[in-house]
Formats: sequence, structure tokens, C-alpha cells
Amino acid sequence: MIPLKDQEAIQAKFATELAAPVKIDYFTQRETKLETPDAQPCAYCKPTQDMLQELSSLSDLISLRIHHFEDNPEEKATFGVERVPGMVLRGPGPGFFKYYGIPGGTEFPAFVESIIDLSRWETLFSPDSLKALSELTADVSVRIFVTPTCPYCPQMARAAFMMGMVTEHVKAEVIEVNEFPDLAERFKVEAVPLTVLNDRISVPGALPEPALIEQVVKAAGAKPSKDTPGGPTSAAETPQKPIERGKRRDSGLYIP
Repeated sequence: MIPLKDQEAIQAKFATELAAPVKIDYFTQRETKLETPDAQPCAYCKPTQDMLQELSSLSDLISLRIHHFEDNPEEKATFGVERVPGMVLRGPGPGFFKYYGIPGGTEFPAFVESIIDLSRWETLFSPDSLKALSELTADVSVRIFVTPTCPYCPQMARAAFMMGMVTEHVKAEVIEVNEFPDLAERFKVEAVPLTVLNDRISVPGALPEPALIEQVVKAAGAKPSKDTPGGPTSAAETPQKPIERGKRRDSGLYIP
């Protein structure tokens, strides 16, 4: 799934940059070809699992646990996992972060960097941003909608996880919107990246760090402005498109 030369590069990167264990809990669905009104086969679950197994094999500091969604109500409740494919990432600090979908294309390098961020429990935020986040007193749900071809999405996904490292009040998750057209419709995702705060404040585009922190602080307390500023976006690729099999994506991720 991940080309051998890319595996070698990632393995070397993990060897020099990982500092502490990272745990990945992967929630999937049992393979089936049957479709019912309440359940449909998960087209992305197996390739996501294959990718995670290869990635976790590249370092002893990365552990992977696989859960079948229908068999683990306690684990689902603990992490608040609502759909598959879904993964929960945990580092040495408190809290956890969720990623729904396969982190392919432009998202794959950022996903690798986020694993390293978690392992080192380091962020790239300025002192002012760290101070503002550390002073939050209310929880803020941060959903980042992304696609594998969006050049602006990776920075927002990585920033969401970093905010969660600074404070447990930020509940961060990244969603590959092509795989969840119901969420695209619910949150009116027309372009990506789209940041949704507390399921009611939508901020389009790739925001500069100060603007992103400002919106999160507003969501935690003060009322947001009606005209929420945004940044550059890419058109969302919805409704859902099938995986293009046998193609190697920009990141080197290969879908068999």
C-alpha cells in the first residue's frame, strides 16, 4: 500500500523524530457484501486498515489496536467514535484526537507529521496562541473537513490536533468529507478546508494561526460575528466518489 521506498523514508524519519509511544485505535467494520437500509459495506475500511498496519510496523513506538465497530460499545463510548473508518490517536499527554476516513493524498504527509507531533507532544504555535488556548474554560468541538486533493487542508488538520495538545478543552477531529456525504450535506460543505466549531460556526478556508485561535476562543465563550472571515479553499469533491483503484496518490499512498 505504501511504496517500499516511502516506507524506508518514513521508518528513518520515525527513528530520528519519534520520542514517546503513540497509540492508534482503529474502528472498522466486518467485511460484508450485503447491503441493508441500516448498514452498507465500508469501501474505505480495508485500505485504511492496510495503510495503518504498514505505518505502525515502521516503528516500535507506534501501536495499533483494531476494533470492530459493532462489537465494541464501551470503546466507542469512551472515545466518542461515531462512524467508520475511524481512528483515535493518543500520545504521552492527556486527551485524544479522531480522524475519520483514509488519510490519503495531500493528507498523508500531514498525518505522519501529526503522529510525530503527538509523540513529541510539541506544537508550532506562538506564545500568544499558547496563552489564549491555555486560558479556555469551556469545551470547543473542532471538526476539520478535508479532501485528499486539497492543498490547504493539511495545515488545518495538523493545527486542530495541535490545539488539542495545548488544552483538553479542544476536542479535535478531522473528516475526509468524500467518504461521508451525509456529513457534507449536514454541514453544507461546499469547499475545503472547512472548520466547524461546536457544530454551529462554520469557518471556510485555511486560516492564519491568529485568526484560527481567535475563532476558537470566540466559540468557547463570546458570540461569533455574523461574517466569519475565511481563507483559501479548494472545492469539496462531493458527493462521494469511488476510490480510483490501482492509482498512486501524490503522497505515495497506493490504493490496490
